[in-house]
Amino acid sequence: MCGIAGYIGKKKIEISDLHKTLRLMENRGPDHQDYKYIEKNGTRIYLLHSRLSIIDLDKRSTQPYTLDNCTLIFNGEIYNHVELRENLERQGIKCLPTSDTEVLLRYYLLYDENCVDYFEGMWSFVIYDENREKLFLSRDRFAEKPLYYSQEEDGFYFSSEIKSIKSLTGKSL
Repeated sequence: MCGIAGYIGKKKIEISDLHKTLRLMENRGPDHQDYKYIEKNGTRIYLLHSRLSIIDLDKRSTQPYTLDNCTLIFNGEIYNHVELRENLERQGIKCLPTSDTEVLLRYYLLYDENCVDYFEGMWSFVIYDENREKLFLSRDRFAEKPLYYSQEEDGFYFSSEIKSIKSLTGKSL
């Protein structure tokens, strides 16, 4: 299991608060914690990830994972990622990591929000698409992987755990 969290809005989140939130998420993924900050037309986007390495242990699969101006944070597993990768390769698209992370993002790039129609598994993920200035959140059909969110006056918060939202907002929900 991995941990994901983030925010989109006008508020500036202090680096110390980002690190505090990542420490809170460490129980969900002790192998690597990182975040990505994007600012686009006055909107601030923070994407945080805490990784538990299972499928591809190499650092090339760490997240936040960016490809073609789209950044992914992902918790879960796409069970049919090998078959999906083979389909991509038949189309001439080579995936470097052997994890399901790049496969998931490449399917988003090909099929937009309909990418989830191809996935078998359990997941919660967030993609920020810089080209479209769009945030896309998804969770598996049976909600096996949690994805909480909170719309506040200063922006939109999301996470795989409520305590991460509390940490980012700086208040009790």
